[in-house]
Amino acid sequence: MSLRVEVVSHLVGQEVEDSYGRVLGVLVSFNSDVNGNVRSIEVKVADKGLESVEGDRLQVTDGKLTIIPEWKYEALKVIEALDRAYRRRRALETLTSGSDIPGEIVENLKRVLNEEIKNLKIRAEKVGRMIKDRLATIEDESLHISKAIVDIQTLYFSGEVGEKSYTQSMNHLKKLREKLIEEKNDAKKTLDKLEKTVEAAITQQPIQKTIAQQEQKQQPQPQKQDTQQTPVPVVVKVEEA
Repeated sequence: MSLRVEVVSHLVGQEVEDSYGRVLGVLVSFNSDVNGNVRSIEVKVADKGLESVEGDRLQVTDGKLTIIPEWKYEALKVIEALDRAYRRRRALETLTSGSDIPGEIVENLKRVLNEEIKNLKIRAEKVGRMIKDRLATIEDESLHISKAIVDIQTLYFSGEVGEKSYTQSMNHLKKLREKLIEEKNDAKKTLDKLEKTVEAAITQQPIQKTIAQQEQKQQPQPQKQDTQQTPVPVVVKVEEA
């Protein structure tokens, strides 16, 4: 749901962050419809130019305008749509059994719904690839940060960079790395949820049940105790005649 004009208007000129607290730029303008819903915003990225962001990806967190990453926004939309479609399909199955509604009407609704689910699965595959691409990019960025850390540490310990400059540099680099790790974990969690949601369509089981089964499989199974009893040795005393 888009934000309202009266909410965003007070945030013009302020910094815009992503879901992980990274500053993306400054809100310099926005576009809205006649109903007062924000269609998109314009963010000044450093001093390089403007970036447009659609209104549905915006939210206000702790008084700050936050932009949801595109891969997460698309994934959440598909997950929500698939969940709704599965629940409707189960409802139609209930109507089929023991109902006085003509079967032709129900079957036609099923065909339409199955076609929508098929299209949603295709969208889910595209979003899955988008998340995997982002994960690959995060790995590359993490390596880049690690190299930068090694470079600045080498310069510091060789006496070519002062302690103040070194400390400032390391603070920035460590913060970058922490935010990347946070996004990486979130991306993996979202991808896992997306895949389990799609699997629910194949097995035609409720989504929450499918996720619970997957989590149960991942839990270590308790080791079986050996119920076989150890034979007790019998001592035979032989008396001399």
